[in-house]
Amino acid sequence: MRLPSLIALQMLECAARLGSFTRAAAELNVTESAISRQIQAMEERLGVRFFERVRQRVVLTPDGDRYVREIRAELKAIERATKDLASRAGGMEVLELAVVPTFATQWLIPRLAGFRAEHPRIVVNIHARPEPFHFADSLFDAAIYFGNDAWDGHPSARLLEEGPSIPVCSPQLLQGAPLHKREDLLNLPLLHLASRPDAWPDWFGGDDEAIRRRARLGPRYDLFTMVTGAAICGLGIAVLPEMMVRAEIESGRLTALPFAGAPESGRHGAYFLTYRQAKPGDGTDRDKAALFSGWLLRQCEGIKTQALAGHQVNAKIASSRP
Repeated sequence: MRLPSLIALQMLECAARLGSFTRAAAELNVTESAISRQIQAMEERLGVRFFERVRQRVVLTPDGDRYVREIRAELKAIERATKDLASRAGGMEVLELAVVPTFATQWLIPRLAGFRAEHPRIVVNIHARPEPFHFADSLFDAAIYFGNDAWDGHPSARLLEEGPSIPVCSPQLLQGAPLHKREDLLNLPLLHLASRPDAWPDWFGGDDEAIRRRARLGPRYDLFTMVTGAAICGLGIAVLPEMMVRAEIESGRLTALPFAGAPESGRHGAYFLTYRQAKPGDGTDRDKAALFSGWLLRQCEGIKTQALAGHQVNAKIASSRP
């Protein structure tokens, strides 16, 4: 039996992923009729139907779904191998890393120059992936995610706790707006991250429904960078993980307000690093993942040591007070 061409398989995978021949044609820069002809030819040759039409979409049949899941992994493997080959030809290795966007922008990227200095032949490509995925269906060598446990059955290492969230705002916002107690924050605009709608009510805590209702008021932003930028521009007060806004506080762009949140406020969990299971012959992939993992864990240990030292100093100061 003659196997389908690589082009035909790419068209099938793209149409299945997008649920549309029209959108697949646009992504692959071909005509819709070319997509239709290739898929129809495969169906006739193999004696199966890949798609059914449901309203304005094409939906995989059970046979089509099984086939596409299997070929998708192989197509990704071909793409990954080709990119790795091109990089090695240029004397470089490439690590494809999927990361929760906030962790990437606020914590990882500012530190990546250190990894490049130690390992100049490893290029780290960063992809934003807020949701879990299967390594078999992806190009990724490793992933950093937020959760409570190991993910997808792959080896993982616990990196950092997110820690408490704190209220922050522009120094200019505080001019003429004295804050003497936590409830005074309700007199200023509260900024909200759309993915954490209960951050402010949870920070205030307690059973006072009037306070919780007021704590839900204020503009919402889809991205962490948006709500941080809004706080820097003086649009209001945001409650954000301290570890994610430390640089903005140290630079003076944000001021941390001296009020503690409710004991149970903040997200419970940690950031983890996980990576693709190595296969026989994956020596180079294993090496670059191990080098990155080792470097990343050292960065996290340094952060933990600094935090412990800070807690010890604060404890000594508190114990010395009359």
